[in-house]
Amino acid sequence: MPILEAIFNLFTSFFKSLGTFASINPCTGFFDEPEVPQELSKAE
Repeated sequence: MPILEAIFNLFTSFFKSLGTFASINPCTGFFDEPEVPQELSKAE
């Protein structure tokens, strides 16, 4: 059944690419913490 095998290959390639994207750390683009404006850091 080549149709069923093609469907399984599609699912496995989809989940394989999903796993590689999930392994990437989302915080790699930030080198340090962003600056907090003084208006937000003041405690009133």
